[in-house]
Amino acid sequence: MDTSVRHRILIGYGSESGNARALAQRLASEPALVPFAPRVLPLNDVSTEALQGQQPLVIISSSFGDGEPPGNAERFLAQICQTDSLAGLRYAIFGLGDTGYPQFCGFTRQLDELLQQRQASPLINRVDADACYPEFFQQWLTVLDRVLQGDAQAGQELMLRVKAYGADNAFAAPILERKRLNSSEPGAFHVRLDCRDSGMVWRAGDALYVLPENEPAVLARLANWWQLPEDSPQLEPLRHKELRQLSKPVLRELARLSGSEPLKAMLKISQKKLLDDYLWGADLLDVLQDFCQPECVTPEALQALLSPALPRAYSIASHGQAGHIDLCIREVAYARGGRRRRGMATNWLLQHQGPVQVYCRSNPGFHLVKDTSVPLILIGTGTGIAPLMGLLREMQASGQQRKTCLIFGEKSADRDFLFKQELHMLQDEGVLGRLITAFSRDCEEKYYVQHAIAEHADHLRGLLQEGAHLYICGNKRHLQDAVAGAIDKVLGRASTQAQQPEERPWQTLQQQGRVHLELY
Repeated sequence: MDTSVRHRILIGYGSESGNARALAQRLASEPALVPFAPRVLPLNDVSTEALQGQQPLVIISSSFGDGEPPGNAERFLAQICQTDSLAGLRYAIFGLGDTGYPQFCGFTRQLDELLQQRQASPLINRVDADACYPEFFQQWLTVLDRVLQGDAQAGQELMLRVKAYGADNAFAAPILERKRLNSSEPGAFHVRLDCRDSGMVWRAGDALYVLPENEPAVLARLANWWQLPEDSPQLEPLRHKELRQLSKPVLRELARLSGSEPLKAMLKISQKKLLDDYLWGADLLDVLQDFCQPECVTPEALQALLSPALPRAYSIASHGQAGHIDLCIREVAYARGGRRRRGMATNWLLQHQGPVQVYCRSNPGFHLVKDTSVPLILIGTGTGIAPLMGLLREMQASGQQRKTCLIFGEKSADRDFLFKQELHMLQDEGVLGRLITAFSRDCEEKYYVQHAIAEHADHLRGLLQEGAHLYICGNKRHLQDAVAGAIDKVLGRASTQAQQPEERPWQTLQQQGRVHLELY
């Protein structure tokens, strides 16, 4: 950069929750920026007159709601819209947004476009960051420093833009690999999806949402119920409809169309348990066969009534730099009413031959704690090991070595030890410290993770006293309470004072933000 402008940089922020303001203040305190005497202002306090000089403008801003400017940036946007030319202005934009909104980073994208239309020149390509913004910000800082020192090319080469995928515009991810991980039933499978060049950003602990289609066999049975040909175009719209998770409004409308008194009775508040028991494992065809007549409920009526197929969420088992997303999924197969059923999304992932429609969502509550001196206790049962593998793989890729203990629970060591070889390899590399297993069916008495916690209490107590964080993934009906009770006993033995119910060690750990749960 020309040394004539080294004396001043203007940093403008637009912020609702405070993240953008904090980043702007952090930027101003960076050693690389200090020689430029940075001035930090809300964007509303930045006048267009100030932009006519030689000082560069650095904008750090969120987008409010669905792409709107934050309150402290609205006036600035109006000023830019009313300005004919900003030739000579050099600027950089770091945008913060939420990919859950259709107009992801809408305000900063709009601002970038308006500035270029008025002949302003970007020093660095605009950044569109989601919850991953700390990592993006660090990369951006490095490049900004190089640009300010005269390396203009570095700013043109940097491209940090999360692409906002969602249910309405999912990414078509080819399946690279399917591999069975156990020999018992039901099967557990590793599935790898190719996400290179997708623009998606994720990290270990985040969730992948899959948009499945209904399998042909289900549609064929519906065709048979209506006595239609299996290839009838009337059924095609139902391929992408939700046939499994039936809401009360859907059931009420089916009761109205059919005039079924038994179905109406089951929908009463007093019959909630009866309805829940009936719906367990049921699908739309069950309801049609049990309560409706084909002439009362037509395919066209269902097309209007049913919602699109709901996305199914899976924990990501790979780190964000891998270029692929790994899943660990359990096959769902059961019989009801003389008919074999399969899980809608798991069957789609295991059988579908084409690309799978997917998108990611950040789950910051299950990300690795930043301080690498903090020990980790990872507890997973069955396919609940998936996000824990993701955390270990992220540690491996980044070269992290910290005190780490994994407790893994399954049925049998011979048939159900998921990722056995890789876990031992991670131990050899020093990524994973201690590996504790709890195989419930290998002894005369059942042996679960809570028993393993009790057996290794001294080691775990030591880690917890050093500030360890707990990451727990598995079945929500059993795992959390079992682990909580076991941890209470581990820490309770370390204290000579009686614990009151409100003083449970588990509750204290939760209040300290040291418990991370991913339960299903």
